[in-house]
Amino acid sequence: MHPDNKYILYLLNNDHLGIQTIYDRYARKVVRLIMKNSGSDDDAYDILQEALVDIYHMARDRNFVLTTNFESFLLLVCKRKWLNQLKKNKVSGVTNAEEHVFDSIDDSDRVYEEHLMQVEKENVVMELLETLGDRCKEIIKTCMTTKNQEQIADKMGISYAYLRKKKSECMSKLGEIVKSHRIFN
Repeated sequence: MHPDNKYILYLLNNDHLGIQTIYDRYARKVVRLIMKNSGSDDDAYDILQEALVDIYHMARDRNFVLTTNFESFLLLVCKRKWLNQLKKNKVSGVTNAEEHVFDSIDDSDRVYEEHLMQVEKENVVMELLETLGDRCKEIIKTCMTTKNQEQIADKMGISYAYLRKKKSECMSKLGEIVKSHRIFN
C-alpha cells in the first residue's frame, strides 16, 4: 500500500478536510493540464470532480488500494476523462503537443489496466498473508508499516536477530504460497 493511500481514505470517509487537501494540492495541476489541451477552467474542475467520484467508486466497489503516488493516478484518470470528453465533442487536436502527459501515443488504457492488475495482485498477496499463522501475520504486517525493525523487536518482546530470522521464514512461506496462486502463473 502506498503512503498516498490516505487520499483514497479521505474520499471513502467523506473527510471534508482531506478532500479539501486534495483540491489544494492537485486542482491547479489538473486545471493546467486541461487548459493546455483545449479546455477551460470550468472543464478542468468538472473533470477533477468526475475523476474523484470515479476513484471513490473504484475504492468502494473494488477494494482498490493505491500502489503509486496519488498525483500520477489522479492525473491519469483526469487525462483519460478529458480525452474521452474531447472525442465525444469531436474536438480533434491538442493545442500543446509538447505536453508530455498528452503524447500522441495514448497508452493510458494499458497503463490503467496494468495498474489494476498490480492492485489485484497486491490484494491477493494480502489475502494469502491472512492464511499464515498469527505470529507470521503480525511480523509481516508490522514490518510493512514500521521501518525500524529494532523498535519492532522491542515492541514484540523478541530479539532483533530473532525478528530478522522469523521474518525471513515467514516471507519465504508467503512467497511459496504466492508463487502457487493462479494469478502469479
